[in-house]
Amino acid sequence: MRRRQMKKQKRIIIVSSLCLLLCLCVGYAAFNTQLSIRAKGNVKNNSVDITDNVVTEGDGLYEDIYEEGRYVYRGQNPNNYIWFNNEMWRIIAKETDGTYKIIRNDVLAVRTFDEANHRSTENNSYCDNPTLGCGVYAAVSGEFSSPSGSQSGTVTEDSSIKIYLNEDYYTNSINSVAQEQMISHSFNIGVVEYLDESGAEADSIAKNIAGEKMYTWTGNVGLANVSDILRASTNPLCTSATDQGIKIQEGQVTCNSNYLFEISDMTGYWTINAFSYGSGGHSGDAWSAVRASGFVGIGNGTASNDDTYAPRPVIFLKSDTTLSGSGTLEDPFTIV
Repeated sequence: MRRRQMKKQKRIIIVSSLCLLLCLCVGYAAFNTQLSIRAKGNVKNNSVDITDNVVTEGDGLYEDIYEEGRYVYRGQNPNNYIWFNNEMWRIIAKETDGTYKIIRNDVLAVRTFDEANHRSTENNSYCDNPTLGCGVYAAVSGEFSSPSGSQSGTVTEDSSIKIYLNEDYYTNSINSVAQEQMISHSFNIGVVEYLDESGAEADSIAKNIAGEKMYTWTGNVGLANVSDILRASTNPLCTSATDQGIKIQEGQVTCNSNYLFEISDMTGYWTINAFSYGSGGHSGDAWSAVRASGFVGIGNGTASNDDTYAPRPVIFLKSDTTLSGSGTLEDPFTIV
């Protein structure tokens, strides 16, 4: 009889212990779930949508009047700083596909756009003088042409600056975390033509953009477009690459009020677009941005192998990127 009672008591103790253990496990799982939900909620609460702060005047984020659904930062010093790759960058735009186009805050070391004799005339007939390098960023299939058709030819080899940025720089200067945050993206590498025309045929930013979009290259690291720099100005007189180039010769700076000219180094930097005069000539040149003068031009009238300018890398962040921060220099956007 006593043995039966002891066995019964043991069974009760075992069952009770199992029930207690089960309750503890369920409670722990629920506690962990609650913590996870709270943590996720805190991240969500701390995240920001930059398009909540669109402005219509002054420094800040604007709706792009040239591309519906795109947003661009404009002005002397908008709050578009972003901490990326353990260094400071600036957000140029939030693209129509949701990606973020960003540019390094500082330029790299001075480097030619394309080394002399890097591309042969036989394989790159667009560049009429290979001893001066070439102003086309990357190889294209078929014929490469200026918008007016005044220059055309083949470009079957990448520029030396493109090779450097996507091999040496990407591999050795962008860390693995930053590489995961990036996305390979399409860059517009077409020609921005210098049109010495007026009236109905006058140049415009819209024409500059159309020229850029005639040819694309997809990859990891590029450079800014000429139109990125023009669109970043809040000066209403900034109407085209041609116009601001003419005005600068007359002593007028029309594309100022522009953060893309505000770099710590006095060195100018290359853009990704080839340069061409509408009436012919200079098919081997590339556009550059010049900080000291505050305008976009063809360097000092020299060819694309000029070593007075530097690369200023541009990359795209993935469309599902979540940001926190206010975008100021003291509290830049960070990727969460």
